[in-house]
Amino acid sequence: MMQSKDKITRANAMDIIKRFAKEYRKALGKAPAEIIIVGGGSIMLNYKFRDSTQDFDVILHAASGIKDVITRFADKNNLPGDWMNTDFVKTASYSDALMEVSRHYCWLNNKTLEIRTVSGIYLIAMKMKARRDYRNDISDAIGILIEEAEAGNTFLYADIEAACHKLYHEAPDPKTQELFREICAKSIEELRDLYAFQKTAESAVGDQLITYINDDVNINTKNVKDVAARIREKMNKNH
Repeated sequence: MMQSKDKITRANAMDIIKRFAKEYRKALGKAPAEIIIVGGGSIMLNYKFRDSTQDFDVILHAASGIKDVITRFADKNNLPGDWMNTDFVKTASYSDALMEVSRHYCWLNNKTLEIRTVSGIYLIAMKMKARRDYRNDISDAIGILIEEAEAGNTFLYADIEAACHKLYHEAPDPKTQELFREICAKSIEELRDLYAFQKTAESAVGDQLITYINDDVNINTKNVKDVAARIREKMNKNH
């Protein structure tokens, strides 16, 4: 029986990052590095509603040997091989502007390795770009809006659309615009109710996709969003 891999959680995330920094220094000395964490990992580091993440989606500026260090560190610490996911840069959510809008999070290795994260409206813009019914994209965006509002930072829809233009040089698609205009008009109490509903719906869609895959239905990267959208539409009609 294969040993299950350890999860990355809010409780252990910084310990993992610090231990990785030591491995990096051991392997590559004082070579400067910058790691920009985005996606679920950045949400977990900056907000309280997310307790864990499958991996750290990252943008790397570092010595070429860093990917070997990432792989070795995973093997030594019972982490998934892609625990630091450098393939994020190949996805639709990537933008060169993420480096510009990222913020300093912490220094490690005597200020030779910097950890940066993306937060606020730019994370919401990324979630709008991805917008997968079978993942946490919409609930994550709502969770960010709730915590930012609780901290006194109320984002208007216009602010979020401006962030989309900053990252992707275009507005969201019409359906996403309509959805987020409605979301941004809600009170904190309404957002909390919507967050709970959305989490449940995303989980149900994800479970149905797994059932389809187990039943040998042809689900792949090209059709998964359409299949998930049809599942969600059917669920909405039944309710």
